[in-house]
Amino acid sequence: PMALLDEFPSTHRTELLTLLERSAASEAERLVLDRAYAPLCRYVERSSLRRIAEPEDLVAGFIASRFGREGYLDHYLERWRAAEPPIPLRRWLVNGLLFHARERIDEDRRARRAGDLAPPARVEPEPWRALERAWRDGVLQAACDRVATRYRDESRTDAWRLFTRHILEGATYPELEAELGIDAARAPMITRTALRRLRHEIESILADEFPDASDRARELEAILFDDEPAA
Repeated sequence: PMALLDEFPSTHRTELLTLLERSAASEAERLVLDRAYAPLCRYVERSSLRRIAEPEDLVAGFIASRFGREGYLDHYLERWRAAEPPIPLRRWLVNGLLFHARERIDEDRRARRAGDLAPPARVEPEPWRALERAWRDGVLQAACDRVATRYRDESRTDAWRLFTRHILEGATYPELEAELGIDAARAPMITRTALRRLRHEIESILADEFPDASDRARELEAILFDDEPAA
C-alpha cells in the first residue's frame, strides 16, 4: 500500500463544479460518465437489480433518462450540488438508478411484462461496496493519468516509471538504477515527489464529491490503502 505524505493540499475550484458554472453540459456529462458508467454497471451486476435487466441495459437507460434530455443534465447535477447535507456524487447516481429501476418496472407493469418483479427500496450493502471499489479505482487511474501526463510534458517519464515500478511492482531502487539509470540515492526523493503529485490529483478529483476536507482525507486513505477486493 502507498504511504500518505505531507499535508492535504487545498483545492478551491474543481473540474465538475467549474464545468457546471460554465454551463458546459456536454463536458460535464462526459466527465460524469467516464467516472460513473463502469461502477454503476458493477453495482447492478452484484445487486438484485440484475433481475430487472442486464447491467449495461439498465445503466444506459438511466443515463439516457437523466442525461439525454436537453437541459435536464444541468438541472440534475445542480440538484446534486445543492443537496444539504452534501451527497457524494456516486451515492446520488445510485439513488437515481434505483428511481429509474422503479420507473422501468412501472412501465413494464403497464405493458404487462413485469410480473412480480420489484426493485429494491434502498441501496444494497454488498453491491455498494463493489461500486465504491470500482469508483475508487477509477479515481486512482484518472489521477495517475494526470500525473503521467505532467511527467511526459516535463520530459521526465523515467521518474514516473521509477515510481510505478517501485510502488506498484515492488522493484528495488538498485534494480531501477540499473534499469533506468537513476541514482538509487536520489530515488526516494523522486518517489516522494511523485506520490505528493498523485495525492494532489486525487484530492482535486475528490473535491467535486467531498466539500469537507476531513471527508476527502478519509476517502483518499481508502483509495490508497484499501486493497481488499469487493466481496
